[in-house]
Amino acid sequence: MPTEAAKRTGTRRPPDRKARIVDAAHELFRDRGYHNIAVADVAAAVGITAPALYRHFRGKPDLLAHVVDRTLDTMSASVAGAVGLDDYLATVAGQSIERRGAAVIWQREARNLPAEHRERARHALTDIAGRLAALIGSRRPELSPADRTLLAWSLMSVYGSISWHRTSLPRRRFEEVMRRLGFAVAYCELGTADATPDAAAEERAPGAYAALAVSRREEILTTALRLFDERGFQSVSTDDIGEAAGASGPSIYKHFPTKTDLLVAGILRGAEARRAGTARALEAPGTPRETLHALLGAYIDFALEHAHLIGLLLGELDQLPEKERRSARQGQREYLDLWGRLYQELRPEADAAEARIVVSAVLTVVDNAVRTGRLGGRPDLTDRLAEIGAALLDAQSVDR
Repeated sequence: MPTEAAKRTGTRRPPDRKARIVDAAHELFRDRGYHNIAVADVAAAVGITAPALYRHFRGKPDLLAHVVDRTLDTMSASVAGAVGLDDYLATVAGQSIERRGAAVIWQREARNLPAEHRERARHALTDIAGRLAALIGSRRPELSPADRTLLAWSLMSVYGSISWHRTSLPRRRFEEVMRRLGFAVAYCELGTADATPDAAAEERAPGAYAALAVSRREEILTTALRLFDERGFQSVSTDDIGEAAGASGPSIYKHFPTKTDLLVAGILRGAEARRAGTARALEAPGTPRETLHALLGAYIDFALEHAHLIGLLLGELDQLPEKERRSARQGQREYLDLWGRLYQELRPEADAAEARIVVSAVLTVVDNAVRTGRLGGRPDLTDRLAEIGAALLDAQSVDR
């Protein structure tokens, strides 16, 4: 029924207002982060008052839940509506461009959901990956269930990779590139490299290097990075860190005067580790392809060792002080530029934008795999990720 105000003014509430609110919240959460957005910001983006928004949603957590649910429902519908693997690959290549930013919602912002809803979202995402794995298996029955699952998550990573940057191409060419990358993953040959599993690898999980901590300071830092990744920097207090690390407040402050100091220390350490691995990969002479593959191997090793740091590099750089934030972003740009230059040497026909899109897809596949629980414990994950990454770097066209 129209409100009294609407009756007096002759106006009616738009029938799609709730959907418009969710659209606006999706964009704001994606671009600025859940904690940096108020209900009034969302209302203003739609052109309504905050009280009007509360007629549709109980509050910001409820609004986030609708944004996450809609994102996952859309992903689920894409898999359910596909008549086969190739149809899915061709269709989602375009949809990923239209729905750019969706991966930020389910990877970064879903952490801010209440625990019960967060668990439901995790199950929904796992279900989507399972149905996509079934699509892959229907076309490639020779693959083991574990390999189908790995390729399914990798496909989701490729299509979601453009959510994390703003690089673009003319629409038709953009679709062609995304389709090429999707086919490269879906039809990647696995098992071509001899796996060299570590006897302890089955026990390894993202962040398990925490067990190697040799001092109280290391234990506190490792615990803090894990919690920042799992819950988001703003949702974790110093008390949370102390409780998880078995340390008192004074013990933490002795090593890290503020919570921000913990984040800075972790990011600086990770950047140094990545630089060292990159330097080793570039030492040996080789062709652009050989150098790229060496760089890929170095990044896989880095990501496996610093899985929680990956999440901070993706979602928490804005929480750094200005000087450290500028330095971290500059380091990211220089790292991507290095990959891009090598890729263009390998593929002279590719411009800088295409190189950035391909490189981002490769790194996102690695980032997500080491942070996905059921994948991170594979003893052969290093070799399989090397094969998938190489397939993306080497892909030139869709030949089927």
